[in-house]
Amino acid sequence: MADLRWLTVVTPAGPLRVATNDCVYEPSDDSKLAVEALVKLKNMGRRYESLLDLGTGTGLLALAAGTLFSPRRLAAVDISPHSVESARATLGPNALVVQCDAASCLSGEWDLVVLNPPYLPAGDRPWDECSYWQLMAFNEGENHLKLCRAAGRLGREVLVVRSSLSSLDVDSCLRSMGLLKRDVVAERRLFMERLTVELWFRTDVR
Repeated sequence: MADLRWLTVVTPAGPLRVATNDCVYEPSDDSKLAVEALVKLKNMGRRYESLLDLGTGTGLLALAAGTLFSPRRLAAVDISPHSVESARATLGPNALVVQCDAASCLSGEWDLVVLNPPYLPAGDRPWDECSYWQLMAFNEGENHLKLCRAAGRLGREVLVVRSSLSSLDVDSCLRSMGLLKRDVVAERRLFMERLTVELWFRTDVR
């Protein structure tokens, strides 16, 4: 495994300290926008007893969600062993951090699933193992669809980051899983990209 180092990320929830390494995608504009959305949900009076962060990376979004909502159950999942190592260090011993593909290792229902999926066009497969896991963190391929379906399967509500660069029809994916869009909670326009964070909910949840 790559050596861990600590990084302080300035977010709308305040400075958050995460562990990272050379094989992990570090928090960027999309991560910070997702934290902004979590803060807005908190300010709206939302409460969540169970929280799941899919594709957790460094664990930043799970850390922010845990800090804001103090859930009874907090879990983070990633396919990358390097991300899992970082997230475990970030979140500490009380959080469940597991390595599996698109939450295939989890079942049951979660009050909120947070999803910042890979959404950039897929490039060539890298030669070294470390770059491979980094590429998995942001190259869309089949990973976005698998995570979208996993979020729809597990979440009573889903908070999802979306990019104008994505080719996946997220609306169709989540609707096919029985969810409807409630709000665009946060959005930001960058030089060549528009990011939004949307809240979706199960149609049988009031």
